[in-house]
Amino acid sequence: MFFAQSATAQFLDESLLENLRQKAGNSSQPTTITSPLDHGREQQINYEREELQKARYEELSRLEEDFQARLSNEELLQFGYALFEQIPRQQEVITGSVSDNYILGVGDELVVTFQGSKSSSYSVKVDRNGRVILPDVKPLTVVGRTLGETRKNLEDLVADTMIGTNVYVSLASFRMISVIVAGEVFEPGVIRTTSLSSGLEVLLMSGGVKKTGSLRNIKVYRGHEVFTIDLYRLLLGQQGIDIPLMDGDRIVVPVIGPTIAVDGDVVRPGIYELRNNADGISFQKAIALAGGTIRPRGYSFSHVTMDKHGRQTFEEVTGDIRIHGSEALLASLRENSQLGKVELLGHVKAPGVRSLASASSLRKMLGSVDNLEDDPYMLFGAIDRVDETTRSRKLIEFSPRKVLLGGQDIELKDRDRVVFFGRKDIGYLISGDVRKVILTGEYTGKKSLKDQYQRQNYCAPLDNLARIIADSQSERFATAVRAVFVRKGTEEEKIRDREKLVDGDLRSDVESNILMGAKGRTMGELQQEAVAAELQKKREQEDKDYEEVLCPSVFNETLNLLPFILEYVVSVDGAVRQPGVYPIVRETTLEALLSVSGGLSNDANKTRIEVANYTMEQSVNQLYMNWDYVDSTSHDISNILINPGGGVRVSSLFSNFEPGAVLLSGEFREPGVYTIRKGEKLSDLIVRAGGFTDQAYPYGAIFTRKRVKELQQAQLRQTAQSLQSAMVSASVKKNIDADSLMAAQQLTDQLASAEVIGRVVIEADPVKLLLDPAKDIVLEAGDALYIPKRPNFIVAVGDVLNPGALQFVSGKGVAEYLNEVGSFTRSADEDRVYIVYPNGVARPVNLSSWGGDNNLSIPPGTAIVVPTDLSPYDTLTLVKEIGSIVSSLAVSAASLAVIFTN
Repeated sequence: MFFAQSATAQFLDESLLENLRQKAGNSSQPTTITSPLDHGREQQINYEREELQKARYEELSRLEEDFQARLSNEELLQFGYALFEQIPRQQEVITGSVSDNYILGVGDELVVTFQGSKSSSYSVKVDRNGRVILPDVKPLTVVGRTLGETRKNLEDLVADTMIGTNVYVSLASFRMISVIVAGEVFEPGVIRTTSLSSGLEVLLMSGGVKKTGSLRNIKVYRGHEVFTIDLYRLLLGQQGIDIPLMDGDRIVVPVIGPTIAVDGDVVRPGIYELRNNADGISFQKAIALAGGTIRPRGYSFSHVTMDKHGRQTFEEVTGDIRIHGSEALLASLRENSQLGKVELLGHVKAPGVRSLASASSLRKMLGSVDNLEDDPYMLFGAIDRVDETTRSRKLIEFSPRKVLLGGQDIELKDRDRVVFFGRKDIGYLISGDVRKVILTGEYTGKKSLKDQYQRQNYCAPLDNLARIIADSQSERFATAVRAVFVRKGTEEEKIRDREKLVDGDLRSDVESNILMGAKGRTMGELQQEAVAAELQKKREQEDKDYEEVLCPSVFNETLNLLPFILEYVVSVDGAVRQPGVYPIVRETTLEALLSVSGGLSNDANKTRIEVANYTMEQSVNQLYMNWDYVDSTSHDISNILINPGGGVRVSSLFSNFEPGAVLLSGEFREPGVYTIRKGEKLSDLIVRAGGFTDQAYPYGAIFTRKRVKELQQAQLRQTAQSLQSAMVSASVKKNIDADSLMAAQQLTDQLASAEVIGRVVIEADPVKLLLDPAKDIVLEAGDALYIPKRPNFIVAVGDVLNPGALQFVSGKGVAEYLNEVGSFTRSADEDRVYIVYPNGVARPVNLSSWGGDNNLSIPPGTAIVVPTDLSPYDTLTLVKEIGSIVSSLAVSAASLAVIFTN
């Protein structure tokens, strides 16, 4: 059944199959399949050919080298040869209609269609006799005739012989012709192409015209006829540039003719070939060849000729002269200046160029205050002006406030550039970047520009400022150093501390890497690798810590504007809302200066405002600084005038309160955060907190101070660095195995990562404080006091078998408590046991059987500490060199353990 069904399914009617074959034959086109390998080879050949062609025309000709050297212009090239830089890859498929001017020849194929009383279509070729032969029509000679003429002749012939029939003629395919190309082309020879190809296309197929070949005198020889092709007509957009080619034509490219150069301020500077060998070219036509001048007028022209000795002479063109071969024409502007313009820059809504006639003064240029951007700076502006005698640019200060609001005005001059500032521009003056340059005279962002980050953050005005400060020996920036950056010493200390910290961290990290990677490596290799890695880390950290602020664009737009504005600054410090530096003009009012600095703060002493001003002592020709104190409650500060270089300092009202608070926690009746008076003592604050609860244990009080914590943390870090340096030094000098180094490194890491709380041993019992007032500590802002509940346990920590807390029993000694936790481990240092009392005081314990402290009675809350025996580290042979440091490490670690336990 299965085979029978299959046989039935495969049976088709033969007529149906025949119809399908006919349709397929009529509709389908042959498909060309190209293997990927052949396609790749073809692409490679095309690519190599394109690169070769490009290289041919990139190479300078001797003519170009000569003109470039004579006119000092390395961009001067021969005109027109770029046309041949791109050559056709292959004979392209011809599409579109053929012009009626196409001349028929032997081998052309025509499609002739009859419609009407007789309908048929024929494809015929022009035979060797130059005729086309069609049924029912006498032979028609077509060779040498155009397609349009042939169509008209055939229509007339059909009208006479085939009444009621129309005829249509089209070109089906072109004949192939052979053209010989010779002369100054890259690939001379016989070119096989279609009859529709032009002379230019044949030249492209021959590799293009060499730079030594003519573009204006290309010859086409056809029997006794000679035709000339001038490619300049194509390049210059003119007509009649080409002739139709015939089979057997010869194209000859002669050597380039006389040439001239047109250079300077023209649209298309270049080297141009002349058509006429003898007469040259007129001045106007030479300029037209180069596209004309860039501007319509204002030029002087120089005619460059050669004398009999080959020397160049430059003569001014005064009329329509003739330019001959090997000569040149130079176009130069007589003046490249701008008259009657002024420019508005900076923090304005409509910056740009203005006519001097319409903006003859500052007020006319800006119009009103509303034309300034939001948050402008009204006390200082600058005019960038050209000095009339030296023609150099100079800066002039002005007050926008006085001009726009005070009735003052300044006349502008030609080419003035007026700069207005915003508050952000002025705020840049107290940025870290500017401050660092003022303090050190160096700009770290030098214009190395190795990467994009440096290019984005490079500030040319800062670089210029650093150069000026380094080269200047005057007091030009005295105010910036003395008054503006009043924290000079503090800043220098911060810089030194940071460098010290970074260097210490770097050294510590390098040494750590050396110790961690000691196995199988020489110390020299490890040191080099570790130093390189850590230096990179240091640079990355510096980029994060000192991320540069991009300098405002207003300082980039005007040369020396940043140093100029720093000459006019005054400092405003003390009880103001926005202390800093502010540039001002002479006779600026104190009221305006305090206004731009945000006004007085709430704690300002309005009766004592210190004003410093420079005054000139004419008799000795010196500047002196004078100080006055102003009472703003009784004086009109709008009448107090300040000059650049001075300063204002607003005193604060005296307050007997500390600028912070103290935290009380634990067993207080009223715990919490308390504001304290200056000089307030602990006993006073305990009374304010309602005293202790009945469960309080003052003997175990934990008092911490922020200042002490910072000091202890620095000491720990310094101790760790010293220990690590000593270990590296010893390991380099002596043969130390890596395991020992790893063990020592772990000890150092524990010390470096230890967190301290800044505990201070104090007396917190109110009764004892009353009896001995000298123990009553004076409080500081940031202090914290914790009062625990009375404990009933003793803590044993360190190298004991079972560290932990034990119930307190009155009269029980240290040895008994140690026995209860299993006594010592093997690594314990039994000779260095000590106890830490609840108040933080440490005391060593002697556990020897003769005269020891075995029966020493200790209070509840005491910690018994058994340190680790460091004798195994004797194998490092470091005991003599760093024994004291290791000892400090053990004691510090033990003390930390006691504090955290309590």
